Amino acid sequence: MKDGLSLSSPDEETRKFWVEHGKRCMEIAAELGKAFGKPCLVNIWIPDGYKDVPADRLGPRLRLKKSLDEILENYDKEWVIPAVESKVFGIGVESYTVGSNEFYQNYAAKKGICCLLDNGHYHPLEYVSDKIPALLAFYDKVALHVTRGVRWDSDHVVLFEDELKEIAKEIVRNDATEKVLIGLDYFDASINRIAAWVTGARNMQKALLYALLLPNAQLKALQDEARFTELMNLQEEVKTLPFGAVWEEYLSRENVAGNDWLSEVKKYENEVLSKRG
Repeated sequence: MKDGLSLSSPDEETRKFWVEHGKRCMEIAAELGKAFGKPCLVNIWIPDGYKDVPADRLGPRLRLKKSLDEILENYDKEWVIPAVESKVFGIGVESYTVGSNEFYQNYAAKKGICCLLDNGHYHPLEYVSDKIPALLAFYDKVALHVTRGVRWDSDHVVLFEDELKEIAKEIVRNDATEKVLIGLDYFDASINRIAAWVTGARNMQKALLYALLLPNAQLKALQDEARFTELMNLQEEVKTLPFGAVWEEYLSRENVAGNDWLSEVKKYENEVLSKRG
């Protein structure tokens, strides 16, 4: 990168380097898709922006648009699903982010590609769960980068928290399990990485199961009939239904009941990971 910019750089050599990088990623993804027998998603996210107030906000975005057009010129549509991911701001780019939410949503809509939502990349009072049905009204597919942001974009291990439940609810209640592509991210290096992976994946599964067990049709009917008191009451009642028992039964049927997996992870950490240089 040059001066903190890549695909939006005014330096043509730098911009072209990252365009070629993007094209090669598309080619690699196509081969991965063929090997696995299903399309491979390529997510385009760049950290381009400025720490202080910029004098030109449009120029970098026009250059980014040009770069994206070049990357997507001849990709293999059968095996590759391109996605673009926005961000509000970050360390070193506090004042301006080139790839904003408005820019990427409009670009994705115009190009007919996937718009990816990262629930660590928005203002703390913005909720990705609310954005999912908004995009489902216009897009065939929506991609998710599910993480747990603390302050912003710190990507902590995914926990079974309220926003994760709401994300799962919007996927399930809108019959979008085949439309929403769920990707998980958690790179907290202070804990065992395998345990982080398993914990996050399980919590996403828990959230989807929780959403599947809700009386979604009944809740929707109460809303459509403006029976808001009954709606609120039922929404509260379902919170104490025995969800945990269903989860434990699912684990039992899959032969992974209880917390036995954690002892296996610790054993692997002691016998394998600890010996790596």
